[in-house]
Amino acid sequence: MIKKITLLLAILGPFILYFFSIWLLKLEKKKYPILKLSVASIILLIVTLGFFRFYGDFPPNTKYTPAEYKDGKLVPAENK
Repeated sequence: MIKKITLLLAILGPFILYFFSIWLLKLEKKKYPILKLSVASIILLIVTLGFFRFYGDFPPNTKYTPAEYKDGKLVPAENK
């Protein structure tokens, strides 16, 4: 869930910050710089994906056991 929130913030963060800065300064005549905001969003997305690529992964010899029912009880998934 944290990964999804981080990715969403990386994509929408520049647009949200720009909206609030314009709203706080009350600059109504300025046009939205969509190109600059999109480039900033793509850069943040690449940084976030790179962070997740090198952080939080399991070693190659890790064995994953999915969740299953045993004797009517749910046994959670395990990484061994």
